[in-house]
Amino acid sequence: MLTYIVVDTSYWLELFKVPRHYKNEHHQKIKQHFDVATKNTFRFYLPIPVLFELANHIAHVDNGFERQGLAQKFSSIVSKGIDINEPLFNVIPCMAFPVAMDLKENLNFFVDRFEMEFSPQGLGFTDSSIILEAESLKEETNIVHIWTLDQALKAREPDTESNAFIGVHK
Repeated sequence: MLTYIVVDTSYWLELFKVPRHYKNEHHQKIKQHFDVATKNTFRFYLPIPVLFELANHIAHVDNGFERQGLAQKFSSIVSKGIDINEPLFNVIPCMAFPVAMDLKENLNFFVDRFEMEFSPQGLGFTDSSIILEAESLKEETNIVHIWTLDQALKAREPDTESNAFIGVHK
């Protein structure tokens, strides 16, 4: 049985310690999650819309030296994600935009679901892409989690995670 993790922007912001977008206690907990998942050979999925959001946050970091360091971390993750010899990290286009499928038809499907289902629930376009990816990865033999600090998005993961971290202090 394989475990797949679709990672939201909020987790990357914490892991990378992007200024104004992280709390040190969240960073530590999320880093532990990544370490445990990596040791267990879970597979991480990074939807393209998440990468765009993360890159935008990095680009707005005021300190140029810090911004460059974060850009290097970002570049490293993306490079791992597109390397076919790196099975743990996978950069994936949003399920609605696979190269081999009809873009117009799939974009219409995505936009319709966004309008009718996701937007009324307060879920944005990137969150919608995360949900669609998680749904597309789910099969009977796969366990699929969404790592996010967003409770509404976390509630949409296909399989409930026993040790989930959504940043809520108890």
